[in-house]
Amino acid sequence: MLKRDAEDERFVFTEPMLEEESREFIRTARTLLEHELLVSAVDARKQADYYWEGNESAREEGVAEELSFVGTRVRILNGSLQMEWFRNRTRPDQGAGKQVFSTHLKKGKGYRYSDSLFKKEPKWARDAIKEVEDRYELLRRRAAILSSMRKNLRDYEQLLNECFPGNNSTDTEAKPGGNEQEKPE
Repeated sequence: MLKRDAEDERFVFTEPMLEEESREFIRTARTLLEHELLVSAVDARKQADYYWEGNESAREEGVAEELSFVGTRVRILNGSLQMEWFRNRTRPDQGAGKQVFSTHLKKGKGYRYSDSLFKKEPKWARDAIKEVEDRYELLRRRAAILSSMRKNLRDYEQLLNECFPGNNSTDTEAKPGGNEQEKPE
């Protein structure tokens, strides 16, 4: 690892050593970005749980006017954090139960769902959805920044590959030591 105050480091570090330092930076940054995406997903799932607890309480009370058929889910799909709302509807099943069908609600532009999508929901649900959606909006913004950081890291790696053209590694795997490049004469 390079030290800031070492004046003579440029004489000690070979080109392969410099490359490995940079590749290790990329590996570490990728790991940290992935970890932060997972942390954001857990945060979002806790928000979803808050909403679902209110929904379950309303169902247990059994007052028809207090039931909400809106649901939410959180997932990571193709490296992207998604927090979605949907509306459920039921129809009698051929057996004794009911079939549940879900319709995804469109978010539209920006980082949040419109409050107008939920205007027919009971007050408790509108309040809970607003509170959860306030947090979701912040998490969507964070996820967008993490995505930009991943893109910038890929761009940085491309530049690194140009600096060390004989050792291009698209997935920045550790290279065995002593892998010196030949220099043109």
